[in-house]
Amino acid sequence: MKINTAIFDLDGTLLNTLGDLCDSVNCAVMRRGFPAVTEEQTRQRAGNGVRKLVERCIPENKRTEAMVDACLDDFRTAYNERMMNRTQPYDGILPLLKALKKAGVSVGVLSNKYDLAAKGLIRHYFGDLVQVTCGERPDTPRKPDPTSALQLLRELGGDAATALYIGDSAVDMQTAQNAGLAAVGVTWGFRPAEELKAAGAQALVSDPSELLPMFERGLPGVDAICRAFTARGFGFTYFPTAQEAQRYLTDACAGKSVSLGGSMTLKELGFPEAFAGNTAVHWHWLKPGEFFQTPDIYLCSANGLSENGEIVNIDGTCNRVAGTLFGPKRCIFVCGINKLCPDLESAIDRAKNVAAPLNAKRLSGKDDPEIVEKLCRAMVIHMGPPTKMEKCEVVLIGEPLGY
Repeated sequence: MKINTAIFDLDGTLLNTLGDLCDSVNCAVMRRGFPAVTEEQTRQRAGNGVRKLVERCIPENKRTEAMVDACLDDFRTAYNERMMNRTQPYDGILPLLKALKKAGVSVGVLSNKYDLAAKGLIRHYFGDLVQVTCGERPDTPRKPDPTSALQLLRELGGDAATALYIGDSAVDMQTAQNAGLAAVGVTWGFRPAEELKAAGAQALVSDPSELLPMFERGLPGVDAICRAFTARGFGFTYFPTAQEAQRYLTDACAGKSVSLGGSMTLKELGFPEAFAGNTAVHWHWLKPGEFFQTPDIYLCSANGLSENGEIVNIDGTCNRVAGTLFGPKRCIFVCGINKLCPDLESAIDRAKNVAAPLNAKRLSGKDDPEIVEKLCRAMVIHMGPPTKMEKCEVVLIGEPLGY
């Protein structure tokens, strides 16, 4: 289902405002002899409106209503003067908003920042790329109350069934749920992925470009994807978080001989350190030149998964793809949600034009077409499990991982 309305959070989602927030808080608290706050402390205390931010930065034994009011007035004065000093859009946000405008998607911003500042920042940095901005107002309850989100949705002419709510905090995920909107968490902002998942994020993205496919087809339907893979004979398991997937893989490999293909996904999941002590691990990233092709379990990732149940990998040396075809008793493809593509054609395109260039840059430290070419010597498309393999399965994780 195509998505035609987007509601974005502001701080930590569209704009990195941390520096200016921190500087303005310090203008308010330090003049009263209170300790300065760090950017990390500001990161942890933001998200529930500027009054709550200021309150949290005042020592508890001085935290009276009168003191909070006085510091808040000073904060607002300081922030109005400096809110564009260090604030910048996150990398990839401007291209994303331009692409959404071109695609006819209505875009709104909902923030717990006071309305004047929210509107000023959006107007300055994004102009007409955002149709409506709503900040904190005296007559409207703050997020996670759904009132302002539903009001904004109506102003944008949107419908809950075809809208995404995108933010970086538990408050944002709760707001989306309370308003009946699909909740997408971004991991480049102020809060960790674990917090977003725990708060109900239905999908996580680590780069703004990963949002664009969601506007074309909506959030992935895990049940339908599971049916597509199992209909082809693959095993399929979905885990919302990397931590849950790691536990599953650690248990599955305990007491077994395990070989790994080169994989940033597995590295980001904490392997090989996460293996149980009785797991016999063979990985050429640990011992260069060691390729063990007949283990009990072969672990690797994929460059692309199609929602129709196909698995795509491109390789240069070809040891990685060889292990997925013959030798192991069991093969497990471990993939982050960023590997998922609508169909086989887009999965192949992802392998060639997303995964291969990123891997080439990892290997050479630069964009190098010659390295990309060397990495694209063979393509393997699994349309079903190899017939001599006891089990071939996909582990899909609801977080972006690897290339």
